[in-house]
Amino acid sequence: MTAPNVMLLGSVGSGKTYSLRTLLAAGVELFVIQTEPSEVLDDLPRDKVHINYIPAVPADFAAMAATAKNINTMSYEFLTKSTDANRGKYQQMVKVINLCQDFIDGRTGESFGDVTLWGEDRALVIDSLTGLSKMAMDLVVGGKPTKSMPDWGIAMDMIERLIDTLATNCSCWFILTGHLEPERDEVAGTITMMPATLGKKLPPKLPRYFSDVVHCTRRGTEFFWSTASGNVDTKARNLPISDKLRPDFGQIKATWLQRKETGAKG
Repeated sequence: MTAPNVMLLGSVGSGKTYSLRTLLAAGVELFVIQTEPSEVLDDLPRDKVHINYIPAVPADFAAMAATAKNINTMSYEFLTKSTDANRGKYQQMVKVINLCQDFIDGRTGESFGDVTLWGEDRALVIDSLTGLSKMAMDLVVGGKPTKSMPDWGIAMDMIERLIDTLATNCSCWFILTGHLEPERDEVAGTITMMPATLGKKLPPKLPRYFSDVVHCTRRGTEFFWSTASGNVDTKARNLPISDKLRPDFGQIKATWLQRKETGAKG
């Protein structure tokens, strides 16, 4: 029985990244791939928290000016069929995959090997899906301002394949943070908050890869986890159904260990 796969969803400032600190108290070593700049975990012990930050491609104003000129002078059809001559520099998605094959601590340079060979005493975190989504699209089109349907399909497939591999092939914890965006059900006429990523077909698929999908919230100065938010597609295998859970991975581990022991005896 592999360790839990957990998706943390919430708005900016809802405590998603900060709650990762509770994994240390639960006896789990933390390995974080950061796709966005953050200093939330920088004060934690370096022998227990390993971070590799993959920054966005630096802005190139000359390239931006050339793109702006093309937008102003070329047709939409021409822009869609064109390719970005500098696409090769958009390698962030490749770097994420390489880190999964051999995680390198960005602060110490230490190698920890293939994440699929890790045990339940380690957690791989991708923080966040928003950055990962941009990396996937950039890999396909580079800085091209227009995206065709095939471009969207390829980028979405890359994201799903990576998440599928990490969720199904890893024995360690896999944690993915993400933001929320509204998706409208045209048939039912309802709006549900889904993981913010590419397209409309991918967001509803992602929760299936996780044992627990948690809505992170802040009420005033207090932070909570919710598995009962009415308009968010949550999931609770190792958590109770509640909208006022403490943001602590220890409770997930405790329930998971109980389920593991019961399963072993059965």
